[in-house]
Amino acid sequence: MRALLQADNISIQFHTSQSTVQAVRGVSFSLYEGETLAIVGESGCGKSVLCKSILRLLPHSGAISNGKLLFQGQDLTALSEKEMDRIRGSEIAMVFQDPMTSLNPTMPVGKQIMEVILQHEKISKKEAKARALFWMETVGLDHPEARFAQVPHHFSGGMRQRAVIAMALACHPKMLIADEPTTALDVTIQAQVLDLIEKLKADFNTSLLLITHDLGIVAEVC
Repeated sequence: MRALLQADNISIQFHTSQSTVQAVRGVSFSLYEGETLAIVGESGCGKSVLCKSILRLLPHSGAISNGKLLFQGQDLTALSEKEMDRIRGSEIAMVFQDPMTSLNPTMPVGKQIMEVILQHEKISKKEAKARALFWMETVGLDHPEARFAQVPHHFSGGMRQRAVIAMALACHPKMLIADEPTTALDVTIQAQVLDLIEKLKADFNTSLLLITHDLGIVAEVC
């Protein structure tokens, strides 16, 4: 059975004015359809850098210096920016550590979810709004019609993370990358968000790549 995502001996470098820094060295792994795989390590070891490289979201100073990233047999490192734009959000989606940096603070949350859907699918704004409301309800946001028009600072931290998960899953991606998705949340909300991710993963057969430094979370989720 072919892996959905296969990292083959990936190394990542950052170029500074004074030197070249090796951030990731020789990482290999395989993620299969419907599977959950955790990347575990202490802060600063390169987990987030590795996962951002999958979506080609590294800053200009960073680059994959060696290896291949095969998604459904296609090498992501060889694709054009236009081809990556098609994959980001529709095939592979990501939930970042801090939901506030993932959301536009001046734009209604519902419209941000709509924007993702309209970017990848040829449907009307009315259909996109209906789907955005469906996902807001699916991730457990209360009163989705009212929440649709609210900006992110009207949401609690847990609600913002739920909105980001709705945005990530709105186009039914085959793979979800969750980068420390519960870092900024208290313990009770952490458990709710992890349960939500697990439920949605099972419901939609989405593969999950989870970044964490918490072995308790790994034991529970993987």
